[in-house]
Amino acid sequence: MKTFLLSKIAVSVIALSAFSANAAPMAHEEKDITSHFSTDTQLKYNLYADNQDSKLVWYVPKEGQIAINGASTATPRPRFSVVSRMSPYGIWAGQEQAVIGGAFDTTGNRGALLKLEQEARSLGWRVSPAPASKSKTRFMLSDIYFTGQGRAQVQCENKTGEFNGIPFTIPECSALNDDGEWIKTDVIASFQATSPSGRSSVSTYIPFQAVTTPTVTYEIRQLMDSGSNWDAHIQATTEWELTTHAKTQVARINIEWARVFEQASTYFAVHFNSCVEAEVQTFFRRLLDNQNGESGITIQYRQPNGTYSDNPTNIEQFDMAVQSLYQSVRDELFVELRDFGQSQLGNVSTEPSGAVFTMRANYEKLIFRRNESRYLTWNPGSKISNALTNMTIQCTKGGFGLPVSWDMDDAACRDIVGQ
Repeated sequence: MKTFLLSKIAVSVIALSAFSANAAPMAHEEKDITSHFSTDTQLKYNLYADNQDSKLVWYVPKEGQIAINGASTATPRPRFSVVSRMSPYGIWAGQEQAVIGGAFDTTGNRGALLKLEQEARSLGWRVSPAPASKSKTRFMLSDIYFTGQGRAQVQCENKTGEFNGIPFTIPECSALNDDGEWIKTDVIASFQATSPSGRSSVSTYIPFQAVTTPTVTYEIRQLMDSGSNWDAHIQATTEWELTTHAKTQVARINIEWARVFEQASTYFAVHFNSCVEAEVQTFFRRLLDNQNGESGITIQYRQPNGTYSDNPTNIEQFDMAVQSLYQSVRDELFVELRDFGQSQLGNVSTEPSGAVFTMRANYEKLIFRRNESRYLTWNPGSKISNALTNMTIQCTKGGFGLPVSWDMDDAACRDIVGQ
């Protein structure tokens, strides 16, 4: 038990130490490192590169299971219980329901985690559980058959009844599962889970409690007798919300200052040498939109494969390059004019009016007629990515008045606890 607790604490410490102010997973479309790992590992984890540290890999387990105390001992103890109750009242009065409680461990299969760490070390990398901004856990029906059109086959009928003198009509539905059997879709009467709040690690415990409907109590007794996997009946899923960062974008430009000033003078003359900010931004857009070199600026955009091209990959890259050029060059070309105004009470207002720009007498650029090469950089910012950890209930035996134990006679169950 001590060994497992220490390893769990170590994972948490590593995760917290990796949570620097700016460190974050990168979106897959920006940099996907998944292909560097084995197929087995890819099936077990969502993997993300770090936006700053090229040797750090963030992971989100695709699978979780019941939390276990003493995982490295001969008798691991699952944090799980199942008891039955006879409903004293309500629509299921006099019927047996199963009350399930415990905690899910979202760290994933311990054997799979050891394999992930080994593969990362062979690449000179290290791994850490990803930070999540929020999460939500829910129970769902699993192993449902889907048609080629991506739809489940469901049959529903309205059930009418009366409770405390109040008539009701409830739709009762069944769905076709992968074994060709029609099963009730309402198997959980109530469910509560304590998901982490605020910024947290995806490697954590999620306490939960659920009460089933009477229709599945018999099946749950059978599952606890055999230690079988519950996926054919119910499964829990935690959906993580990750704030992933996009990779810094780069473009390189060559500036022929004399030509740029000539273009600016012509443009400003049309506007009576006084341009508002929107007109200045339009000027920079025209500079970059003119790729024959006559504008005085040529630009090349870095492509996803690291090469440079005269053409942007998309309109968003062009728009961001325009904004970056505006921020980089504007003050060398123009002087900003603002009017803070005078209030009727004689106090100077601290709220400026809209900015106006005019040409700047940049002696250095014009007299020495220097040409210059620069790199423009910008970061598209953060985006929200979602990742799922599917929690499986398996390898648990007993319950219903007996202690719940972990099935160490099953090789797959031993692998889950890393033995």
